[in-house]
Amino acid sequence: MESNGGGKMKAEEKALRFLTMEGKVKIPFFQRTYVWDEDNWEDLIEEFLDEEKTNNFLGAIILKQLPPVSGKPKELEVIDGQQRLTTISILLRALYDSFPEDIKQNVRDTIFQILFFKKDYTSPDYDEIRIEHSLVDSESYRKVIKEPETINLDQINEKSHRVLRCYKFFREKFENKSEEEKKKLLNKILDPSNKMLVVIDLEERDDEQSIFDTLNTAGVRLTSAEIVKNALFKRLIELSGRQEAIKTYKETWENFFMKDKDTLAYWEKELTTGRLKRQNIEILLHSVAVIEGFYDPDKHTLSDLSKLYKKKIEEFRTPEELKNFIAKIIKYAEIYKDNIYDFDKSELFSFSNELEGIKKRLLHILNILDISTFHPFILYIIKSKDETEQKEYLKSLEDFVICNAVAKKIPIKNYNKLVKQFIKDPTNLKKEVKKITRGDIENGLKRVSNKLASLILFWMELYRRYKEKRSDILELKYTYSLEHVMPIEWREHWNFDKVPHPSNSLTKIEKEKDREEKLYWLGNMTLLRSRLNASLRNYDFERKINGEGRKKGIRHYADLLITKDIVERFDQGDKTWNEEKIENRTKEFTDMFLKIWGVNNV
Repeated sequence: MESNGGGKMKAEEKALRFLTMEGKVKIPFFQRTYVWDEDNWEDLIEEFLDEEKTNNFLGAIILKQLPPVSGKPKELEVIDGQQRLTTISILLRALYDSFPEDIKQNVRDTIFQILFFKKDYTSPDYDEIRIEHSLVDSESYRKVIKEPETINLDQINEKSHRVLRCYKFFREKFENKSEEEKKKLLNKILDPSNKMLVVIDLEERDDEQSIFDTLNTAGVRLTSAEIVKNALFKRLIELSGRQEAIKTYKETWENFFMKDKDTLAYWEKELTTGRLKRQNIEILLHSVAVIEGFYDPDKHTLSDLSKLYKKKIEEFRTPEELKNFIAKIIKYAEIYKDNIYDFDKSELFSFSNELEGIKKRLLHILNILDISTFHPFILYIIKSKDETEQKEYLKSLEDFVICNAVAKKIPIKNYNKLVKQFIKDPTNLKKEVKKITRGDIENGLKRVSNKLASLILFWMELYRRYKEKRSDILELKYTYSLEHVMPIEWREHWNFDKVPHPSNSLTKIEKEKDREEKLYWLGNMTLLRSRLNASLRNYDFERKINGEGRKKGIRHYADLLITKDIVERFDQGDKTWNEEKIENRTKEFTDMFLKIWGVNNV
């Protein structure tokens, strides 16, 4: 298989003993620490103990050839798969250590050829650990593989290094197995026909991203963030030496992105953006590339991101230049983490036109509409503008996003081009908002989707609570259900015999068409604390308001002012809901919409 780098990418199913044919297998210091836990260890041992399986496929690992050095053995770098390789090697060492001395002598050479290699063929013993681990894990891994006799299993607890805990886990597992069971397990692991790994060998000039793209098409989710990190610190090693690169790595990348389990989980959390799922760190790196100008939304796609970073990184000629670039990424990461909110159902929202209120409302709108395209602009504005300008530009962005969601004047696919223009000159944002007219909003609110309607009604409710002071509760959770007052299925209980059309000048066909259209006007929609019973949803207006028997009606779920208005008018004798009511309520909502979003521009 040809890779984008011009070399030949080799993907081959291999048994574990393929390692005996390799030299030193290096895990770069800047790769993630060992993170597998008891669930992963349990899954692995259960896979091997399953007697019905003769082949135990464990996944793919990617190895890249390092430039040969005269007088040194062949070296490979682990691009992906270090968790599997580490765990299998620990399992193998634990299994070996569980045997009595006579069996150990029988299998020693076979196992040690996997775990170790000889730098010199004339050496009397295996002197080098085959897998050279990253900084954080190296000492614990060395102890397990080379000096297990120095480990006191009783002293290993939840606070111990994961590598040590992994070794203890497997040792305890094997204590409960008979000698025959362990022999059978070892033979299975070492069986040359047990092709447990797909090993992808890259040559020095091959591009990892092209391999990742190939794997992605097969459904394996791999991120470009690791490639960017690797490229940054490989280059820093070249420019400043290994020790200085390690120091910078610890002070910057490791300290900010990998400080603890929660931090790691935050940056690796996947967010849905359009049709894609991307990690927070990928969205951040994409944003930085857009802001810095080496990712052009007019020309590039997300699959280009790591290649563009590698090209940018190669341009740095001094350690200081590269360190400044890393510092810039960290600065944007701080802004991202402090300002790009991670919403869940417990989040409380309130209306405010102060900076924090605008920011939170904007990000909630973007979150619900699955738009992350404007994150680069948001980060740029927060980093480079004072508070007054931040309020101005972020409010303009909010107005643009929600108004265009209603008016649909600009396709979302064009947002990539717009964000580039907005970063170049933020005043372009107001020009785009001014292109949307009141007529566009009026028409848009007459064909609004359920998702957008729920979002608009929710913020209108918060706006009313903020302005009218009719409720002591100013904060609400985004957990309400959308209800069409006149139901979509209207022909049984809302037909023209039961709910006459207010216009006598229309033909029956025209009345039906008008009713079908007005069902989807914003004025026919409201929010309830909980969904109505499915059958009650289609009942006539009175039963829908009051409920029937155990079926609770709108009145019971009317926590919000926008819904209480309907119930109050009903109680005052206004027991008709028809096209005229929908028109009037839509006009009220249109006026309120324009007060919140774009009254000065639209």
